[in-house]
Amino acid sequence: MSAWNDPELLKLFLADTPLIDVRAPVEFTEGSLPNAFNLPIINNEERAMVGTCYKNLGQAAAIKLGHELVSGNLKQERTDQWIKSLKANPETQIFCFRGGLRSQIACQWIAEAGINRIPIQGGYKRMRRFFLSKLDESPLPSVIRLSGYTGSGKTETLKKITQSIDLEKIANHRGSAFGELGIQPSQINFENELSLALMKASQTVVVEDESAMIGKITIPKRFYFHMKNSPSIILRCSHEDRIQNIFEDYVVSASFDKILYSFSKISKRLGGVRYTELECMIKKAFKSGSKPENHAEWISALLKSYYDPFYEKDLKRQSGQIIFEGTSEEILEFIKSKNLTRS
Repeated sequence: MSAWNDPELLKLFLADTPLIDVRAPVEFTEGSLPNAFNLPIINNEERAMVGTCYKNLGQAAAIKLGHELVSGNLKQERTDQWIKSLKANPETQIFCFRGGLRSQIACQWIAEAGINRIPIQGGYKRMRRFFLSKLDESPLPSVIRLSGYTGSGKTETLKKITQSIDLEKIANHRGSAFGELGIQPSQINFENELSLALMKASQTVVVEDESAMIGKITIPKRFYFHMKNSPSIILRCSHEDRIQNIFEDYVVSASFDKILYSFSKISKRLGGVRYTELECMIKKAFKSGSKPENHAEWISALLKSYYDPFYEKDLKRQSGQIIFEGTSEEILEFIKSKNLTRS
């Protein structure tokens, strides 16, 4: 049986089962699983001490130290956190790295309080392999790419399509130099969430056409090439509407410093002269106020001198893959005709 076709894990994740990750916070931050939250049995410092003890004195001494570090009130406090979560969501399951000592001890302490749980066999390592196998080996759904000029409203259109996967939402980034939304997930978390989205997907899904990277996140190669070799639909939008969309999405809630910082990321590609010209436009716009008309000049200039040429070059490369072009409403009707129901 292939790892991606594991019936136990398919049932677990398709049901969005809550999971308690009892590994240390540093492990959780590096990467965990969909619907998992961190209630560690030992914290980062305790883990480091136990690890050093294991290297120097062996497993038995390390286990003994772990019990000494987490005892009395501290043991009760951590056990109470697990019990509280289990009572709030009785379906919740528990795991550690391999389904070994940490999750087994956690379940033992919980059992002493009258709640029986069996840790997930194989732990995080098994479940990570399950998600990677889906990305690397399993059949992928058919994909239709939603393409269009920057600011044409692709994300808003995508939200209205039921059978879609929002890669930017999973990556917590809008995909451009101005697209920061806050802290992005780890690469591992992005891959696991994408893998789960593919498991839940229908035979055909719509995705927004993306570059190989969304902020700091890399789209897994197999899925990226599958996406790029798929047919596309082009969202058409007037230049004026694009300016308005960009103002509302990126400018209205951003500070001058944030815009200028984002703008600086593309300085080399713009070239010194053009960068300086646009920088002056941006400064002038923010001094003039927060109305859309004050920012239209620099947004328009940035689109024409930077984003549009890149898109037009890409459009030529994919011309043979285009199956439809139209406004947002026309695209939604086209999608409906393909039985990819709109929301």
